[in-house]
Amino acid sequence: MINSYKQLGTKYLKGNMKRTILTLVGIVLSVALISTIGLYAKGSQLSQIENTKKLSGVSFHVGISDYDEEILNKIRFNPQIESFGLMSEGDIFPLGEVSVQMNFADHQALNFLTYSLLDGKLPSNDHEAAVDSWILPYIKKDLQIGDSFELDGKTYQLVGLLNNNDSTQKGKNGRLLTYKSKFAIGEGRILIEINEKADFNEVLDELKSITEDDNIAINNDLILVLKPESNQALLTILVIVVSIVVIATIIVIYNAFQISVVERMKQFGLLRSIGATRKQIRQIVMKEAAVLAFIAIPIGIVCSLLALGILQTIFLILLEDSSNVPLFNIDWQILLISSILTLIAVLVSSYYPAFFAGRISPLLAISSRLSINKGKIKNQNNKVLRKPFSFPLSMALKNVKRNKNRYTVTVLSIIISSVLFITFSSLMDIAFSSRLVNDPYESDLTINLHDENNVSSENLEVLEQIKLIKNVSEVSEQDLSFEIELKDTNQSLATVEDIQNTIGKNHSIVVINNFEAKKDQKESVLIIKVLVYAFIVVISLIGSLNILNTITISIMVRRKELAALKSIGMSQKDLKKMITYEALIYGFSGSLQGIFFGCILSYIITYNATSGFLKAEWSIPYIACFITFVAALIISYLSVLLPLRRIRQDNIINTIREE
Repeated sequence: MINSYKQLGTKYLKGNMKRTILTLVGIVLSVALISTIGLYAKGSQLSQIENTKKLSGVSFHVGISDYDEEILNKIRFNPQIESFGLMSEGDIFPLGEVSVQMNFADHQALNFLTYSLLDGKLPSNDHEAAVDSWILPYIKKDLQIGDSFELDGKTYQLVGLLNNNDSTQKGKNGRLLTYKSKFAIGEGRILIEINEKADFNEVLDELKSITEDDNIAINNDLILVLKPESNQALLTILVIVVSIVVIATIIVIYNAFQISVVERMKQFGLLRSIGATRKQIRQIVMKEAAVLAFIAIPIGIVCSLLALGILQTIFLILLEDSSNVPLFNIDWQILLISSILTLIAVLVSSYYPAFFAGRISPLLAISSRLSINKGKIKNQNNKVLRKPFSFPLSMALKNVKRNKNRYTVTVLSIIISSVLFITFSSLMDIAFSSRLVNDPYESDLTINLHDENNVSSENLEVLEQIKLIKNVSEVSEQDLSFEIELKDTNQSLATVEDIQNTIGKNHSIVVINNFEAKKDQKESVLIIKVLVYAFIVVISLIGSLNILNTITISIMVRRKELAALKSIGMSQKDLKKMITYEALIYGFSGSLQGIFFGCILSYIITYNATSGFLKAEWSIPYIACFITFVAALIISYLSVLLPLRRIRQDNIINTIREE
């Protein structure tokens, strides 16, 4: 029993479950897309932060050398600085052909250097040390973590191994890191971590003002990923993408409610005739929108979390250490903003249909005269369309022209989906054009020759000796260097030691172990590819469902009209052709316009990326455009199959009598 006119909206939703479900799907897809973009961006940022720290080996933001007590106190008492530590370089001790550089750090500085650690731990006192893994054979034969060794008359316990560094290997100068509690004023440099909530630009300007430019080193790569909002190019791209999604949400939901209102004009006219006010009619429609939003938003958020959870599982399978890829990060602030944006989009998109419903004249609505549009009758001179086989096409074209509002909304839905796909395809191309993806390390080990005399004979001799090393898989010669692939990369340290013991005794060589750097870089490239491809898949899926949903709704609301055509003699075959032609017209027109606007938007994004954090040149995305065009036609065709099955089963008389 209905006790209030407000319950009419809920009753209508329950009585038209298929329509309600289709509308819910549209809202769920919208909130899922918005929240996925937010959570994806946050997770990607956290992943990039960890990646940048790992590749650089440090996590501090600023380093200041040649400081005095005044500078140290300004840093110590600055509320915008989270923490700071002290680190200095000591003496260099020769170890045969190579040398080792002493490095000292206090506890906080050691925390900044945890990303340099390959294995073990960092030293916690001045009797413990961590060294470059490649220098182990020079310090002591068969030296392992936990063993003790002596250097310059002092005994250290090896507690950790540092990542191999190209510059230290090429310079034959390894690193030894140990703890130091007290530093003299001006000794070494100050490593600074800025509070993440602080204004980085303001803090950096302040730090620059208290020292000379030559004395300050800024970790720009880390700051860029920590504070992406400081990058105007990236911010512009994010705003454009989110705006497209919000517009798509409004269009999809507006379409659903506008169709719903037009379908119920007679009902609203009856309500007006028995005393319902315009405000009450508007409230009925707005309540329907609110109910659908409150049901769909939680479902959309759950779908978004499931998508990210699946993506995190993929990383767990593909990566050895997936803990550095914190993609599944539930940020309640992002979820709240996504929910509010979707709710606003739903209410905004349903307002005009509600306003239209409130203005319906009772007499015109009851007499169904609102659906009659006056127009001039034009003679059809197209001889092709007069042929019998083209009759369904002629009807399809007339139907498209007859209802411009439905055509516009449906085509807009396809345009938005096409623009989203082309835009993110362009972002994918930009990501894959970066130096990180295109310039990976090519070999596990590199051997550089220092003696340029007798180059050809020496190269041949060294090449033959390298091939005899049991763990060597492939060797390629490049002037004064050899690129080596290993059979078992886990034995890279032992292989380096074998090379030093066999070849290094007779030739002046430098062995560079690229294995760890290559591994890290491969993981970074894999992360970029998985993230980009996964998001393209999500965008494609949501865009496809968006098109399916829009065209399906637009056909389902015309059941009475289609039943009338069948009642006057139109065959099921011609009806199917007519509807299929309509869908293909939508797909053809929408995809072409989507390709046009998508190319413009991809150019804008590429231009911003070129002027910002990446270097990329824009070119017409032919492949993405072709995929968009073909996919739009296929999806448009598939979207008519389900409604056609329903229409085929309809009883003509009962359908025409439906109110």
